[in-house]
Amino acid sequence: MKKISLYFLILSLLTLAAALASVPGAVQARDVAQAAYQTPTPNLDGQILYTVQEGDTCTRIFLLTGVTIDAIITLNNLDADCAVFPGQQLLLGEVDPVTPTPEGPLPTQTPGPPTPTPFEGSSQICTALFEDLDGNQRRSATEMYLGGGVISVSNRIGTFSETQETVGGDPDLVGPVCFEDVPEGEYNLSMGIPDGYNPTTSMNYSLSVSAGDTVVVDFGAQPSTSLSEAEVAPGESRSPLLLAIGLFLLAGGAGLAFFFIRSRMTP
Repeated sequence: MKKISLYFLILSLLTLAAALASVPGAVQARDVAQAAYQTPTPNLDGQILYTVQEGDTCTRIFLLTGVTIDAIITLNNLDADCAVFPGQQLLLGEVDPVTPTPEGPLPTQTPGPPTPTPFEGSSQICTALFEDLDGNQRRSATEMYLGGGVISVSNRIGTFSETQETVGGDPDLVGPVCFEDVPEGEYNLSMGIPDGYNPTTSMNYSLSVSAGDTVVVDFGAQPSTSLSEAEVAPGESRSPLLLAIGLFLLAGGAGLAFFFIRSRMTP
């Protein structure tokens, strides 16, 4: 009887330890660079080209660039499914080539080929905080923007620093939060998410912008009460039943041990 009680108590303790080990701790956001889109500069022929990235679809390219799927298919002679592959260059539009206008009297010598004039000006940085319900770190067409977040943008040399609050709603009605007249240079972006949410992407992002660029960076978060299974490390599980069984066995083992000791002490 004594050996049975001891084995039962050891089994209960091992089961309880396994159940406690299975309860997950705080989930950490995976430090994976999220989606960022930088407006292509027209080439010398006036063509605006986009290079397809890994994981891109025509829907995603439409959400990033604003060029409709029908236009992408027509401009690039794609099939009805709009199938694209990484590394493919897509034509998004065309503008009139810029021809430099000479100033002053015309030279008497034969002019050489024109040299493009660098664009001087500022850039635009836009950010979107979205509800990443499926936890895949990419915003789908059905995932809404989240309000109540705070995005800060500052450059490396300390001459530019601005903060704005994110706006929630349907992406068809509410656009990303944009910082205008951003000088070219190296920048750090930092997103603070509202209470009750856990990040699914990195909340800090570094990028460089040139004059005339428009950059869009996505940040994802999901409600802390509905974490996806993809965020649980391999080997972990969420089994309250296992915890309850462990507690029951532990209580049973303690009861048997108490009964055995008491029976031995009774004359």
